[in-house]
Amino acid sequence: MTIALGDEDGQRRLWLGSLFAALGALGFAAKAILIKLAYRIAPIDSTTILALRVLLSVPAFLLMAWHGGGDSLSRRDKWMLVWLGFTGYYLASFFDFWGLQFVTAALERLILFTYPGLVLLFNALIYKKKIGLKEYGALLLSWLGIGLVFSHDIASSPQPDAVWKGAGLVFLSSITYALYLIGSSQVIHRIGTVRLTGIVVSVAAGFIVAHFSLTHPLGDLIQPTPIYWLALALAIFSTILPIYFTSEGIKRLGANRVSIVASIGPVFTIWLGYLFLNEPVSATQLSGTGLVLAGVLLVSMR
Repeated sequence: MTIALGDEDGQRRLWLGSLFAALGALGFAAKAILIKLAYRIAPIDSTTILALRVLLSVPAFLLMAWHGGGDSLSRRDKWMLVWLGFTGYYLASFFDFWGLQFVTAALERLILFTYPGLVLLFNALIYKKKIGLKEYGALLLSWLGIGLVFSHDIASSPQPDAVWKGAGLVFLSSITYALYLIGSSQVIHRIGTVRLTGIVVSVAAGFIVAHFSLTHPLGDLIQPTPIYWLALALAIFSTILPIYFTSEGIKRLGANRVSIVASIGPVFTIWLGYLFLNEPVSATQLSGTGLVLAGVLLVSMR
């Protein structure tokens, strides 16, 4: 997408798209903080807080699926949407929420930012798309940055095994989300962004509720009042609104520019973690974050 910077309408589109992309990035960045706060307030596990999140947010996504309209779906598209819901918003969310029980919010956000590089690798393996030197450089920068922050967290943690476990779970979340992005790119033009998002999140909600029902008694949904407020904030400000804002940003800027703006997310998470969770901020963490963001920018910019 090309925006004529000298054109007043183009300038307005640029600034509005950038604002939407920034708001979406900030909403997603706050997710880890809200989840970690819930873990500190009450003895709640990842499956329960995830179930509360989807129960509060799924009405909005059902509305999106209905409002998206469009032609009737083929059997192949229906199965693809079930697969996308399973990988992108059930498995990815489940691994992410579980991993946050063991790692800092800052490390979680950085590991999740490996997904652009994973998309490159999976596209090369599945569709034989060539990876250029710039992309290899971006992957190297990102992995060096994550390794730096990871080594810092391992050295400073009284339970290094827990950090290994949490980092592995969050990396699984990044892998499943990358697979979701690759799959969604095959059908998004036929189904539409709003309709696709509404359907796959609603499908994922079914998997999450089924998972909770099979592993927990219904009474586990009864939690202290602060947990409900956090779950509501998680549903509105870190699920519904960021997905909407990001979609609006992509509509005005294109995916590459939105990826660049979204790079503020890890920095915002580090700041919020320091402010609300008393997570330490060191020069090593900031250096690692800088390397990861440099890698993401290298992949996103043309």
